[in-house]
Amino acid sequence: MTPPALSELLAHAAALPSLPEVVSYLTRSLNDEGADADALAHHLNSEPAIVARLLAAANSVGSGLTSPIFSVKQAFLVLGINRVVSIVLASALTYRYDARGSGFDSRLLWRHSLGVAICARVIAEQTGFNPEMAYTAGLLHDIGQLLMFTASPGLYVRVLEVKRSEDTTLIAAERSLFGYDHTAAGRALATAWRLPLEIGDAIAGHHEPDEMFSEIGNLVHVSEVLSHALDLDDQPDNRVPDVSELACAHLGLSWPRLAGRFAEIEARYDGITLALGV
Repeated sequence: MTPPALSELLAHAAALPSLPEVVSYLTRSLNDEGADADALAHHLNSEPAIVARLLAAANSVGSGLTSPIFSVKQAFLVLGINRVVSIVLASALTYRYDARGSGFDSRLLWRHSLGVAICARVIAEQTGFNPEMAYTAGLLHDIGQLLMFTASPGLYVRVLEVKRSEDTTLIAAERSLFGYDHTAAGRALATAWRLPLEIGDAIAGHHEPDEMFSEIGNLVHVSEVLSHALDLDDQPDNRVPDVSELACAHLGLSWPRLAGRFAEIEARYDGITLALGV
């Protein structure tokens, strides 16, 4: 079974659905302080499936209200813009990019990605980084896995088998069978999708932050370690990766201060996964 070369990988990206316009708008607006709720609501209304999920979440949270929530603008008032953005991005990705197949569980991939995204937002709030950019980077950090599976399903399932049977890391198993890993594949996809450069850097650097300095790569790396440490997604073979002390130092991270928000992280994660039904 010959793997596709990294240079050939993007030819298989056409098999993945394109990003919804609302997600493209969100990613373009991450650094735009002038972006407002009205503009986002306008874009949201073009995606009925996302609107349905958003209204379901809003009605769940606002169950004590005297009348049901039936519009996106009402959902903004109940949920707040940050949670709306979280639900929109996550629902668009989890439902459009469901590549379940024998040996590959996309539900686990998205649950893990949501956990990293929640951790990334909280760490960003503590360290002064853009929380929305951090959340999106966390949500997309493993998108390369989906592309590699789409390009060569049988070989990628073999990667997962090697990881389990040889008790090695996913990165090592990918490199041994493909010659590259999901961080390289994900960065190529982020470039093809014209995502912000910071998101591509986070995808590329989250496993080996000491090899490629990137502030957002450091942030997503630490977020992934924290997500595993809190066992947010209940992975059957959960293993906590080693954390880069250099990445923590670059972020100026205070672990005692962050520890005070662990319960909040878990509550946020439970809320978003319940809202999305994943």
